[in-house]
Amino acid sequence: MRLLISLLSIILLLNGINAINYSGNYLKPLDFRWIGKFCFDEQGGSIHVTRFQSTSNTTKILLYSDSNPHYNEILNDFGQNEISCQEKMSWANYTYTNPDKISEIIESNRNYNVKRVSQNRDRFWIITMADCDQKFVENHRIVFISTYTFDVQNSGDAFDSQLSAEQQSIPQGQIFFFLLYTGFLITSIIYSVVLNKKGLEGKAIHFFIAILLVFLISLALYISNWAHILKYHKYELRFLNLFGNIFEILGNGLFVALILMIGQGWTTSIYFGSLVKQMVNILVSIALIVIGWVAYVYYVYHSKEQNSYIYFMDTCPGYFLLALYVVIIGYFCWANYVNRNKQNESIKKNFILIFSIIFVFWLISHPLVVIVAHFMDPWVKYKVISLLNLTINAIFFIILLIIFRPSHNNMIVKILQSDDKSNDMKEIKESGEKLNNGADMD
Repeated sequence: MRLLISLLSIILLLNGINAINYSGNYLKPLDFRWIGKFCFDEQGGSIHVTRFQSTSNTTKILLYSDSNPHYNEILNDFGQNEISCQEKMSWANYTYTNPDKISEIIESNRNYNVKRVSQNRDRFWIITMADCDQKFVENHRIVFISTYTFDVQNSGDAFDSQLSAEQQSIPQGQIFFFLLYTGFLITSIIYSVVLNKKGLEGKAIHFFIAILLVFLISLALYISNWAHILKYHKYELRFLNLFGNIFEILGNGLFVALILMIGQGWTTSIYFGSLVKQMVNILVSIALIVIGWVAYVYYVYHSKEQNSYIYFMDTCPGYFLLALYVVIIGYFCWANYVNRNKQNESIKKNFILIFSIIFVFWLISHPLVVIVAHFMDPWVKYKVISLLNLTINAIFFIILLIIFRPSHNNMIVKILQSDDKSNDMKEIKESGEKLNNGADMD
């Protein structure tokens, strides 16, 4: 909790310019330098160049809007250089020219060549740097260095002005869900204590507590990343967002394992899955986690932008994971149907039926979200899907807590109590048989 309070303090006590700062060196003329990709919202924003120096007066900073007919060509050509430098430069929507000499001393925070962005909808802008002068073609030994520093600012409050439009509202949402999931964790711990005092089985709740901890680690990494961006006006702290996604994928995989086991009678039935089914549950969950990790990391490091702020399920690698979810849905329904038919008590049959109907919708939600994402505009996709996934998980976590609440009249408590009584009767019967056998021998 202290970590969350400190993160909130960093975010809420912001000061200085509310903008993202880009700075660096450009050392390879004729090679287009990728600086960044930023989505300005429909209210627009601005780019403030505070330093632009080069040993060559033909160096340029180039901006390309997604309204540009050559936008995708530019995006796809990074690292390929199949399109000539001069041609790509001629396609720019806006160009910063006339850099200062590298040897000149520039006044601190001098704003010049301010680009005001005005548009009728959210738009992505690619920011690049290039020098296409023929002298670099004729002589590769010419010493060249160029440096740049500029701020990119969106409209909005202290949060949103520093974020690309497709990321806006995500930090506030993730802080809210961090608090909500913390509440779930506290509630689960209370459930565990109550069940333990009643002498009832609490393994399912213990597993759920571990899952909540994984999701809280994921959200803590996300929030730490936003805190770094908002405090220091720089882009992400390396790997924080990536590992946040990795823990989120792990949490989803573990939750799949939990609902598979509960549906098959874990802690509620003596007919809990055979060794084969238990192995299948483990393999399915591991496959879901590993394929998710591979698909996400592969796409991040093989995309043109190397951008970890993506909904990777709506990609070619992600479709393999989607196919696995479809298989899991079939397996979940079949395994629960078989388990339900083995039960003799109506209360257990009803529990399995209700549980299966509810949580099959959680499994179905993953393919549905991918379908929704596929038809969404790219400048809103990441924001909407990120918050939608958190909301869906929160809804089903609440349902699970309602199902496992340790109140006297709750269905799951009655099942656990009936199992304890049947186990006690079984032990008494076995003890009686041993005594009778001993008496016969005498």
